[in-house]
Amino acid sequence: MLLEAKNLSTGYGPLTVVRDANLTVAAGEIVAIVGPNGAGKSSLMKCIARSLPVVGGSLTFQGNDLGAVPQNRIAELGIGFVPQQGNVFPELSVQENLQVSCRGSLSEARAITKEVLGQFPRLQERIKQAAATLSGGERQMLAIACALVSSPSLLMLDEPTTGLAPLIVAERIVDIQRLRDGGAGVLWIIEEHPRICLPAVDKVHFMSDGTLGPAMAATDLLEEGALEELFFGVAH
Repeated sequence: MLLEAKNLSTGYGPLTVVRDANLTVAAGEIVAIVGPNGAGKSSLMKCIARSLPVVGGSLTFQGNDLGAVPQNRIAELGIGFVPQQGNVFPELSVQENLQVSCRGSLSEARAITKEVLGQFPRLQERIKQAAATLSGGERQMLAIACALVSSPSLLMLDEPTTGLAPLIVAERIVDIQRLRDGGAGVLWIIEEHPRICLPAVDKVHFMSDGTLGPAMAATDLLEEGALEELFFGVAH
């Protein structure tokens, strides 16, 4: 198993915001987490990315204990994380954003940047533009590309389609599916456009009040009234 959390708890100081979460992500699998604002979705992902502490349970990546790993070593281990905000350097160009995300020598950075840009022709067209001048969809594309230059085995995405038009959402879904089809595991927080995004997902967890529900097939959530029942307690 690529990623496994068992009874994982995390929080901020004395405040526990995620309790006893159980989660697995396999290679070549897209796992989604859905739920209302304040449910603890981002906090759970930040714990896996090691910016929040493990205060209970266990967290392993490729069979190795992740709980004591510092945040600055996460990319080295093969985990890419695209937070919802602050995920690119707005004053830097597309090329510069990609280069500062690379590890290794300058020649290695150039080679992998070229490879990643081959997956995102639109970024290649805007290679010299500052990230601040890109559209919302292009900035999210750049954030994903910056995570990919470290060749992650696991890519974690915190609401990468929020605020985007449905047509642009569909483009980002294709990007995410391509990563999965290439053998990476993907952990994806979905808040907006769930009915557009969920058909691309292998399994999904619903999260509420810091509690992560069991994995279910995405098709179960797409049944008439299922999402409404989970979010509001009643079927519409």
